Amino acid sequence: MTVQAGAWQGGARGSGKSVGAAVLGAILTLLIFVAVFVSFLIAPLALLLVAFLAWTVMKPRQGSDSAPTAGDGAAPGDDASYGFGAGAR
Repeated sequence: MTVQAGAWQGGARGSGKSVGAAVLGAILTLLIFVAVFVSFLIAPLALLLVAFLAWTVMKPRQGSDSAPTAGDGAAPGDDASYGFGAGAR
């Protein structure tokens, strides 16, 4: 019965990947890393863009019933509650 010496036993034949396979594996690993890294950078920006587009679509259209401006003649005593802090009376 004969026992063959494998590469793990320090045999004469070198096994493992060829140079081309090693380079291809390194390039593939780098491409996967870049894809994942860029996706983590781009995902928040894409989410902000989607949220902004949803906000612009869902925003109520301001027509003729907009809040009165300063020149509309509303006296300070009138019940013209609009604008910032209107609920804090």
